[in-house]
Amino acid sequence: MKLSFIGLGVMGRGMALNLAKGKSEGEYDLTVCDANESSLKEFQEMGVSTTSNVQETADSEYVFLCLPNLEVVQSVILGENGLLKNMKAGQKIIDFSTISYVGAVDIAEKCKSEGVIFMDCPISGQQLKSEKGTLSIMCGGDEETFNEIMPYLDRMGEQILYMGENGAGQLTKMINNCALNICCASFSELMPVGVKLGLDPEKLGDVLMTATGASFASQTLIPKVLDGNFEHGFSLERAYKDMESMYEVLIKEEIPLPTLNGTMQSYQLALRNGQRDYYKHAMICYYEDLLGVKVRRGQ
Repeated sequence: MKLSFIGLGVMGRGMALNLAKGKSEGEYDLTVCDANESSLKEFQEMGVSTTSNVQETADSEYVFLCLPNLEVVQSVILGENGLLKNMKAGQKIIDFSTISYVGAVDIAEKCKSEGVIFMDCPISGQQLKSEKGTLSIMCGGDEETFNEIMPYLDRMGEQILYMGENGAGQLTKMINNCALNICCASFSELMPVGVKLGLDPEKLGDVLMTATGASFASQTLIPKVLDGNFEHGFSLERAYKDMESMYEVLIKEEIPLPTLNGTMQSYQLALRNGQRDYYKHAMICYYEDLLGVKVRRGQ
């Protein structure tokens, strides 16, 4: 059996390395693909087949993708030189990328028309989890295919859930991301208020990381705020686009979500304020500028 993995970025690299362990154990053949040829060297040294040409992966029974956005996924699958024009009925595409619900359903329908099965299986977790093989993976699509690919998913993830038909994986990821974004916006707005009125930033941060207002967002990101560290491989602008994808569904279904709408406005303020290339907790900088304070250690 032949597998292929396309996309060796921040998350895809670790996932492909874990999948390569099965190749080294003789369970299947594996080819990895990335447009950046320097990303292939590590795998070449392991004896894994590599290519920078997507078409050379199209003969695999399962093609796994981990790509940066919907446009790239559409190009790789549906483009002039994409997978779909080179695959046969019965082959399967497993997409770990985070794209829109609407986009995932559309790609699945186009693949189905050619007899190719598409699964949307977005991931959640940081780079370290991708390297350790402990990601959360939320899967949408054909349940029989989900059961088939479980041994491969087990190499890359720890919490692996079948969520329903095509699009269900992306919808689950969108809801998770929006919940995280809301939590991040809450402390980003409130901490500068506390500091403005005389609270110590570090002590306030300790409360928000341990008391009833604690969340994964506060525990992970408040220490970075206090250190003035807003760098990250995933930008605030991209986080905003996740909410845009959710809003696309809400408009179609006529569902009002005031809290999410307010959070989007906070992100819009941060984008306008110049924080688009930093990570989402950089939105606190807008409120710091507004109130003339800094939420930092020693302030």
